Amino acid sequence: MTIRSTLVTLLDGAEAMRVDAFLRDSPFAAYQQSRAWPLAAPRHPRREWRYFAAYDGDALVGACVIRTTRLALGAWLATIQRGPIVHDPAHLAPVLAELRCALRAAGCCSVQIGPRVRGRVLPHMAEAMRATGFAPLPPADQALHYVTGIVWLDKPEQEILAGFKQRARRALRSADKAGIVVRPVDGPDDLVAYQRLLDAFHASRPDYDRSGQADARAQSALVAALGGAMLLAERDGAPIGAHAFVRQADEAIWLSLATVDRDGASPGYPLLWAGMRAARDLGCVGYDLAGMPDGAPADPGEAGRLQFKTAFAPHRRQMPPMQMAALAPLRHTMLLGARRAYRALRKRRGEAHG
Repeated sequence: MTIRSTLVTLLDGAEAMRVDAFLRDSPFAAYQQSRAWPLAAPRHPRREWRYFAAYDGDALVGACVIRTTRLALGAWLATIQRGPIVHDPAHLAPVLAELRCALRAAGCCSVQIGPRVRGRVLPHMAEAMRATGFAPLPPADQALHYVTGIVWLDKPEQEILAGFKQRARRALRSADKAGIVVRPVDGPDDLVAYQRLLDAFHASRPDYDRSGQADARAQSALVAALGGAMLLAERDGAPIGAHAFVRQADEAIWLSLATVDRDGASPGYPLLWAGMRAARDLGCVGYDLAGMPDGAPADPGEAGRLQFKTAFAPHRRQMPPMQMAALAPLRHTMLLGARRAYRALRKRRGEAHG
């Protein structure tokens, strides 16, 4: 293969449509690898976005959405969440080699990647990453989950329901008896209610990291661009829970779920079940529960989330952890080392004042 590439800050016209289709139609598609994600992602004063496309002749063989983070001395870090994207696993190695060259020429000192690959192609694509100079980040630096749970939807609803654990089915019956109703978000007032639920949920769980989560309006825009749904749970007309999912390839993935802690039945179970049914109606064959711990839960909050998710008896899926390559080794070591030390100090200070 003779690879050429483009690295730009803006895509428009026919080329934007071509890259959009390539990213969307890959079996390894992810919502973070769409042009809708930079518009939805939380803003940060040192972050911007770039777009990479790799060609073999006239054929588009790889592409990705790159989040850039400005560092000191004019250097910058490239982060490619759930990318880069290819259609053919054999193209990953040459695309990665070209990506490294393009980023280095643009002044990037380090690049992090984490393609959404799994199943039988995982060993081949993991070897492609290793062969092109990438290595897994330390566990403490992993910003994305690399183990998740999938509930398969390619069967009749009653078979899906029968596959849940008894506690999930019991919780669904309890929610129904309690009069909890789930309906789609409809209009600006519902988005305001959704955001209030997100805010209340996270205020009651200060240990829960929401730094990478889009707000309700941004999630709505992402769902409109990629497909999916936003749902509200109500009891006696009052909103008590919210859930959103977005489509990626032939699956759906959980974007957010927030519930109000009240006595009695939980709205989380009927919200997630309604999401699965809506995703199945859209033609999705699986529902990604957006992460599970690789091993024992790290804290009581994670243990509670794991208990909730395992009630739906998901299939365990392994993906590669986030990988890093140093493009300018001296600057990489100096700047990323300082960045890591600063984050560790800030975390210790937060724990001391918590």
